Amino acid sequence: MCAKTRVYVLFGGRSGEHEVSLMSARNVLQALDRNKYEVIPVGITKEGAGSRWATRSGP
Repeated sequence: MCAKTRVYVLFGGRSGEHEVSLMSARNVLQALDRNKYEVIPVGITKEGAGSRWATRSGP
């Protein structure tokens, strides 16, 4: 079997659109085929700090 392609989904950030980014990321995370991709969500706080999120379906 082929290895899954790793996909990082970056979201959040210091923008005024922080919450919109969270909602968009949730939709992207739900749409990605987990059988094809190793999905790694990475959230950026409003202060600019990043962290890898351990989630089942998104941020």
